[in-house]
Amino acid sequence: MNRLLYSGALSLIILGSAGAAGAQNANNATQSNNAHPNLTPAQQQTVGTGLASTPSQSAPSGAQPQVGDKVPNSMAAQSMPHNVGEQVPQAKELLFIKLPDRILLIDPDTKLISEIVTEPATTGSTSGSQDRQDR
Repeated sequence: MNRLLYSGALSLIILGSAGAAGAQNANNATQSNNAHPNLTPAQQQTVGTGLASTPSQSAPSGAQPQVGDKVPNSMAAQSMPHNVGEQVPQAKELLFIKLPDRILLIDPDTKLISEIVTEPATTGSTSGSQDRQDR
């Protein structure tokens, strides 16, 4: 009888642990989705346009920040401006660092880069205009 009770208690402990682990994995997946907003191209353009007048900073020498990287301490992340957060709610809670050629979106809790927004190339349309003028 004691052996039966012991087996039952052990089974409950194992099942309880598995259930807690499953819930934790589901919670981590939710956090990952929040950390990686996966903005649409239109949303990325809105973020880029909204931050266009923000001064950019340079990345540390030789650094090529990637999604999932921790932000170097030498770089100063800023809060998302209210107007950009209203237009792109998925980016409202994120921090950002504007570099000369891209914008790093950062999870404020982990300080990890969650998305990189490349700024639209404005030189392409300008050079096209110059090419037409040169002809």
